Amino acid sequence: MTEEEMQKKMEFIVEQQAQFAVNIETLREAQQRTETNLAQVAAAQAQMARSQAHMNEVVAVMAEAQERTDRKLAETDGRLNTLINVVERHISEGHNGKPKE
Repeated sequence: MTEEEMQKKMEFIVEQQAQFAVNIETLREAQQRTETNLAQVAAAQAQMARSQAHMNEVVAVMAEAQERTDRKLAETDGRLNTLINVVERHISEGHNGKPKE
């Protein structure tokens, strides 16, 4: 192998090494961006989990309120039905202000 061939091979190796160094730096930068993005995704996911937990609490409170309202409405319906029965009985028995015929 001549000195010129040896020089060309050495230049090739140095160029390849330089290209590897550039590629490694590019990969490092891409890895850093990926890590940053992953941290942002993890933070967003944690926020979504907190929001979901809060919404679950709100829905539970609303469900309890709806159940209380339903019970109150049922009580009111019962009382109204009782009042209607009393008024209907009162009218049917002739207690509506007119003498019974």
